[in-house]
Amino acid sequence: MSPSPVYVDDIVITGSNSHLIERLQQHLKTTFHMKDLGPLQYFLGLELCRDEGDILSDPSLYRQLVGSLNYLTITRPDISFAVQQVCQFMQAPRQSHLTAVRRIIRYLKGTFGRGLSFPTKNSLQLTGYSDADWAACVDTRHSITGWCMFLGNALISWKSKKQDRVSKSSTEFEYRAMSSACSEIVWLRGLLSELGVPQLTPTPLHADNTNAIQIAANPVFHERTKHIEVDCHSIHEAFDHHVIKFPHISTEHQTADVFTKAMSRHRHQFMIDKLMLLDRPASI
Repeated sequence: MSPSPVYVDDIVITGSNSHLIERLQQHLKTTFHMKDLGPLQYFLGLELCRDEGDILSDPSLYRQLVGSLNYLTITRPDISFAVQQVCQFMQAPRQSHLTAVRRIIRYLKGTFGRGLSFPTKNSLQLTGYSDADWAACVDTRHSITGWCMFLGNALISWKSKKQDRVSKSSTEFEYRAMSSACSEIVWLRGLLSELGVPQLTPTPLHADNTNAIQIAANPVFHERTKHIEVDCHSIHEAFDHHVIKFPHISTEHQTADVFTKAMSRHRHQFMIDKLMLLDRPASI
């Protein structure tokens, strides 16, 4: 009998001897299928928890700052996920949460001239991207929904939000995110029609979970979807009426990924470019 395959998630190798690190990497590659991602830029283990750190004696500053940041997400989608994270601790913020808020502010200070771009010569075809991060909240294990909508190349709508219940499978949380994005697409199509820009073809909603796509496009619900509430299944009606379609997209190119999780500096900048966020030239 052949041995069962072994799966390994991301690992971080650290030490003071670069030669020994290289030897260890070569040794691991003889046993596992590995890809070296280069020097560490961001460690995803730095997560915000509800009860981590000293509680703030006066939460008013925290609430004022987060309120202002939340308002700023109207024009700065690149901070949507981070602001969604710090918004969860408004009732009893702690020092670690305030530190995260200050880090967001430092990022904004360094990208003061960044804003959305709306090209004059632009397609009027509506396109959507939907993604989710399973059990991302360390306190509740609720998943994070993220989606964004483009009119041609111009970003016009986006959301980063924690789902209101725990999903029982990786398919379910992606399906819930797709259903939320579908509701936004239906609303936008109605608005565009009133503005004299009717969408004559189904709106593509790009997702990277093939199981969720199959369930959404299949009128026969599989056994594993019986626990999903009926309101999520409204996406079937939109598909049947040719309001939306479901092209698959690789996770690497999933634009909505930036609304669901923290990422490395390089990956974050890649997503910023896809969102058509541009920096104004410095004043002369």
